[in-house]
Amino acid sequence: MKGKWVMKMKQFIHAVFCALTVCGFLLLGASCSKENEPVQTVEGVTVTIAAQSDLQTRTSLPVYDGDYGNNISGVQHVTDVYLYIYEMNEERNDGECKARFNVGWKEHFGTDIPTETAEMQYTFAYTFTVGKIYRLVAVGVDGATEQDNMPGYDGMNSIETYGLPKSIEIGSKLTAPIMLQKDKTPTDMAHSEFFTGFVDFIPQSESDKNIERIDLWRRVAGLQVCLTNIPREVERVRILLYNSQNTKVNILPVPAAVNEHNKVIADYITSPYGGDSFNEEGRVLMDKVFTEKDIVDENGNTRIGSSSSAYQCSMTAFMLPVNIPDRERYDYTLVAEFVTTSITGIVGTSKKVRLMKPWQNSDGLEFGEETDIGTGIIDNLGKYLFPIEANHFYCLGTRSQPIDCSSVLE
Repeated sequence: MKGKWVMKMKQFIHAVFCALTVCGFLLLGASCSKENEPVQTVEGVTVTIAAQSDLQTRTSLPVYDGDYGNNISGVQHVTDVYLYIYEMNEERNDGECKARFNVGWKEHFGTDIPTETAEMQYTFAYTFTVGKIYRLVAVGVDGATEQDNMPGYDGMNSIETYGLPKSIEIGSKLTAPIMLQKDKTPTDMAHSEFFTGFVDFIPQSESDKNIERIDLWRRVAGLQVCLTNIPREVERVRILLYNSQNTKVNILPVPAAVNEHNKVIADYITSPYGGDSFNEEGRVLMDKVFTEKDIVDENGNTRIGSSSSAYQCSMTAFMLPVNIPDRERYDYTLVAEFVTTSITGIVGTSKKVRLMKPWQNSDGLEFGEETDIGTGIIDNLGKYLFPIEANHFYCLGTRSQPIDCSSVLE
């Protein structure tokens, strides 16, 4: 009886062992089958890239002379556009660059590079994994050289100033900034611009090749200053920023934080030129030393050799985004200095610049009155403290309506 019981137990244990073994193999087989499942991929996709004419890239910023509602006139040149593929994290707040393509913008348009809004389609070979989050980032640069015979070419371009496209390396993070290259100066920044755009792509199947259009927008700001009737005693005019201008900027715009009280600008990186917020060279955005060629009569006609006429000037510059000044430390964002002795740098007078009226992509400026600030009754300091935002064009006068400076020394 005991022997039969032992035999039955052995048979039972053997059966259980076999069952567990079979189940184990089945489970293992199921697991291996899932791991070995081929990854679904998408290949050969097409993306449309559009460079917007509204504040579109140009080698040298033209003097704007029209209504704020119209596009800025002038020669525009995007010579090269590059497409970067980033594999994003689940939060979509950062990603790693996996590939870079030259879309052939210059080759597509040939010698007739567009001066207004233009777009092209680009088909490229890249293996996208179904279900992953990708961000396609396009970067438009001004790579003009003297050989291009480009109107207004001044010997500087954004490829040399910011090291594009190579400064965005394979394996780099999307949060890594674009920065001023070594040995480049604020003068290079004043003559260089680039712009970017992106679209997210999450392929749902192997046949999903639907990618939306990428619109490119400027990642720098533009500043224009048109002055007239400048007294002959003034030998030089300088436009300065409250702080040394920044040398870094995010690849893509950072949205502002908006609450019920105000809008907090976040699209800037504090990175003063020279590593010093008060670096004088970094603060100077424009510097005009007058010559006889700048003398004009009351009708705006050049009058070389005239002793009774005044000066006029038109200046333009690009700069990277800058935060709004701290009102506890500063009382202006921009200031114009009228230097009466260029050799010694003696400032005859200075005029703070205030914001008149913000427009969609343009901001009108004017000289302020001293009574605006700190009167104890009405304090309009807010007009003088404003950020410099990317894709904005700040105008202190236009060619047809320059700022009258006849009384600046009074």
